[in-house]
Amino acid sequence: MSQDSSSTRPSFEKLYDAHFDAIFRFVVYRVGNVAEAEDVTSQTFFKALRGYWRFRWLGGSASAWLYRIAANEVTSHFRRRRPSRPLEEIPELVLQEAEKAERSLSRNEIFVELTAALRRLQPDEQTLVVLRYLEEKPFQEIAEIVRKRTGTVTMRTHRALQKLKMELEKRGVDHERFREGFANPVPPRVPGGPVQANPTP
Repeated sequence: MSQDSSSTRPSFEKLYDAHFDAIFRFVVYRVGNVAEAEDVTSQTFFKALRGYWRFRWLGGSASAWLYRIAANEVTSHFRRRRPSRPLEEIPELVLQEAEKAERSLSRNEIFVELTAALRRLQPDEQTLVVLRYLEEKPFQEIAEIVRKRTGTVTMRTHRALQKLKMELEKRGVDHERFREGFANPVPPRVPGGPVQANPTP
């Protein structure tokens, strides 16, 4: 039975304030669209609020817990929105969405290529690259988030990075510009109250 009490909400709001920017940044790099990232992030924190009593009972890392929820919500987001257009048209569509995200977040132009290239990787590879090279998390913490052994995560992350470099090279991004892509500016907080999502049917 859930515990949506007055004592739970202030505690959850502190957790929300501490982790919102990082979770939103993680999501927007994955989906490449600010409006959709807002929806996915809101749904992430709604589900976190709904299960917060269980998290407090079981314990563990709040950051890892939230990243797992966010990664699952990103996966669900793409499953609900499978492209109906031919596969060869997808890179251009991704680029258009990335350009919108760049303008909304005041990113430099490398964000466009980086986001589009990320979307060419497998979902689990995207998660590893974003957590390691955009969020700058240690391998041990990433392993806790994705629930894999640290050695496995390290190997898979390096492989994913090499694939990303190849995708960026195809887009004409040289080594220096590639490094600029990991400058990791923090996006602005989405306006509104703490939890603005509706339960999914």
